[in-house]
Amino acid sequence: MNSYETIIAIVVLILIGYICRRIGLLKPDDAKILNKIVVYLAIPSLIFLAMYNADLSDTVTLGTITLICITIGILCGGIAYLFASLRNYSKETRWGLVTASAMLNSGFLGYPVVLGVFGSIGLVSAVFYDLGSVILFIFFGFLLILVYGGNYQGIFKESVFFPSIIAISLGVLTNIFQLPLGSLVPEILDYLSGAAIPLIMLSLGLSLEFKEVKEYFAAASFVSVIRLVISPLIAIVFASLLGLSGVNFQVTVVQAGMPSGMLTMVLAIIYNLDIKITAACVFLSTALSMVSLTALILFI
Repeated sequence: MNSYETIIAIVVLILIGYICRRIGLLKPDDAKILNKIVVYLAIPSLIFLAMYNADLSDTVTLGTITLICITIGILCGGIAYLFASLRNYSKETRWGLVTASAMLNSGFLGYPVVLGVFGSIGLVSAVFYDLGSVILFIFFGFLLILVYGGNYQGIFKESVFFPSIIAISLGVLTNIFQLPLGSLVPEILDYLSGAAIPLIMLSLGLSLEFKEVKEYFAAASFVSVIRLVISPLIAIVFASLLGLSGVNFQVTVVQAGMPSGMLTMVLAIIYNLDIKITAACVFLSTALSMVSLTALILFI
């Protein structure tokens, strides 16, 4: 299956989820159950196997990918902050737009897209890009604590004990020390990881809600442009300057073009940001990413 067919298959799976919701076969709340299976079982299994089987000798390149993610996130957040300030948005709306522009869906959507297009060899680069997303989550969590006040321990605990981080750590350790897993464990993890792509896409389809987008279309459109156009363009520049090539270059650019991350909603809820405008940014950028990611993958 080529990259174009992979994107079409992903879009079809999302549409199936959306249609199942529209005809009442599945409910929006069912997405929460699917998300738990994905976050706590499927994606950690996928990450662990990728790290366990990966060639981790080129730590400089992998670290560069993480650094690019962090840098792009801060730059995109800065652009959104200037936009929101010029529009005289409230503090809650301003920071909602900043986090939606800076934080991206490099794990929940990024993994299946990269895996489908580039295979397991690209998944390692995707994991290290997503590691940058986790660092951004911690950064903005602490930043918003400075702005609004809050509990440092809560953000730290949420990040350190996030299933994907645990999977990365265990996968890297078993890889470095060449710990044997036998034949049964990899087979079980392979079955679990195989559920990631279809469940993620069905969940996204169930979660798509366009009611809020109409009310906040201008702001959500601006954030979508930042996430889906400006961010990958910056990634192309940085990746070229820092000497990335081949799959590492391609995955870095594709990951940079992912829509606003679901963790944005977590920060919006915790710090009472403008949840409606944040949700509009997530939903619109996710819907538009089906077109933009197709074009981006064909371009690179």
